[in-house]
Amino acid sequence: MEEITQMLWRAAHQRATCRLTLEGDPVARVVHSYGICRTARQSIVLVCWQAFGFTKAGGRAGYRQLQLNRMATVEVLNTHVTADRGFHPEDG
Repeated sequence: MEEITQMLWRAAHQRATCRLTLEGDPVARVVHSYGICRTARQSIVLVCWQAFGFTKAGGRAGYRQLQLNRMATVEVLNTHVTADRGFHPEDG
């Protein structure tokens, strides 16, 4: 899990797009990584915008918190994104 955490942390700081799968996902997700944080329940999650791919939200794009301990594969892609103007990580 440490290697995946480091890859996603670097991707977030570089504003890189990632392709990843969580355990049980039938297809990959493509996400714009915004950062890694710990939730109130002490889970470590990737905060991201999911552009497309498998989701329980009916395939719609949107913000997600994906648990790092469920990550099966991660690939950092050669595309970069600009963070949404409404995203302010300091707001907690």
